[in-house]
Amino acid sequence: MRFQSIVGGLLWLMAATAASTAAMPSATALPVVPDAPAPDAAMRVQAANDQSVQDAMHGRYLDASFGLLAHLGVASAGDIQDADVFDQWAQVMSCMTGMPTFNPAKAADFHVPEEQLADLRAAHGVSALAEIVRRARRTSIVILDENHLDPRGRAFGLEVARALRPLGYTVLAAEALKRDADDAVSRDKMAALSKDGYPRQTSGYYLHDPVFADFLRQSLALGYRLVSYETTRTDYAADPGEAQAQREQDQADNLIRRALEQAPAGKILIYAGEHHAAERPIAAEGAKVEMMAQRLKRATGIDPLTIDQAGLSPIPMNRPDADLYAIAEPKTHGRSVVLMRHGKPLTVGLLAGSVDLQVVHPRTTLVAGRPQWLEGMGRTPSSIPQALLPTAGTRLVQAFVAREGDDAIAVDQVLVAPGTAAPALMLPSLPVRYAVQERDAR
Repeated sequence: MRFQSIVGGLLWLMAATAASTAAMPSATALPVVPDAPAPDAAMRVQAANDQSVQDAMHGRYLDASFGLLAHLGVASAGDIQDADVFDQWAQVMSCMTGMPTFNPAKAADFHVPEEQLADLRAAHGVSALAEIVRRARRTSIVILDENHLDPRGRAFGLEVARALRPLGYTVLAAEALKRDADDAVSRDKMAALSKDGYPRQTSGYYLHDPVFADFLRQSLALGYRLVSYETTRTDYAADPGEAQAQREQDQADNLIRRALEQAPAGKILIYAGEHHAAERPIAAEGAKVEMMAQRLKRATGIDPLTIDQAGLSPIPMNRPDADLYAIAEPKTHGRSVVLMRHGKPLTVGLLAGSVDLQVVHPRTTLVAGRPQWLEGMGRTPSSIPQALLPTAGTRLVQAFVAREGDDAIAVDQVLVAPGTAAPALMLPSLPVRYAVQERDAR
């Protein structure tokens, strides 16, 4: 049985390597050596994926998605055979639509025991935010994970940040923030980001998602201090388990030095990728590796509140052999819930028994062609200016907060094609400016 490491970790490593390179490859063509033999299929797929990462890092969303298909020589994403490459395409598309995409190239990679399914069927949901707030009062560290493929979790991250702020939580540590080996350099960059009040294209790979960028933008406005804690290490051991263990330890060490030691009496919200929130080893890492949350708990003596919102996603990154979301979602009744069984929180799937709470979000409904949950971020539907609608080809229409710099992340963006109803832009009550990206009619 193949266990797939988080795509985010793979993309993080690729982005880290790319970001340290002075010369960036062309976004329009791959290098060709005269009279050289054609690269084999695996090399072409890897080159196309690498180019997509590069394009996404520079905010070239259409090149990173439609361009990826062109480099692969396929007509649609459904023709992508590599599961990780499909996830890269889907991740970029979610930055333009706010919606995750089912990956047909993935097979189930872990088994859910029948007793867990029985418990899930018998569980009931209670308000997620209310339960999180109740439990967050008892600790000073809250760890919330995400599914890198689903922006919905980032909007919920903002809801959690809002709810924890009155409890004295003042630090937001985000795995996605650009990493630096030197603590002083990282601190200076975070101070500059705080002064700006918004992320830039260089702030971190995953922050190119407008939902994620606005999560941080609004958290800064709430008074949170940002902390980056991802490792810069690239000299990992050849053994995948040892490499993962070193990454988890580096993350925990960075959090201790940059967050906890800087404010010993402070309270911290940590926003991480799915696996890192586990308080015991999980099957995806060979059931041997201690994850960041477990290492942080042991080093500090603080029992964190750990919250998973990835395992019960409609499109989980690690796919179970049962549709857990289909069983859990009817218990939401239109709100985000955590599951309870016999008066205690229930956790199932990959992180069963490894986290304190597991969140289930209701199915996404659309308002003016856009996810309704964007309204919870303080957005209202706004028509695209007529002059920006395309007459041919596919166009990405972007809206930026007017006061922010040219390298800011759009506050919202949508894909538009002629002959179809244009979705609305979901905009805050702020002046905005517009920009477009497009590909030709081909």
